[in-house]
Amino acid sequence: MRGYWLCDTHQGAFRIEMIRLAGRDRFVVFFENEALGASDTAEDALSRLVRGGTHKPSCGLDISRMPLPTALSGWTFASVP
Repeated sequence: MRGYWLCDTHQGAFRIEMIRLAGRDRFVVFFENEALGASDTAEDALSRLVRGGTHKPSCGLDISRMPLPTALSGWTFASVP
């Protein structure tokens, strides 16, 4: 099933989505529409995000202060046809 995980916050929306990059599938973390980093699995992408292992958004948002769910089960999965 294709889709992405979404976490809406008061500061904006975070998304983890599988994207084909350089010939392979990667899970990319986005804040709004800005890519912050990529990992081999959605779980690794989320882990990097909450540990501070991704790029910071260009708006300067301090992700470490965000109350983001630390498991994908706390995010909303949106399927894409």
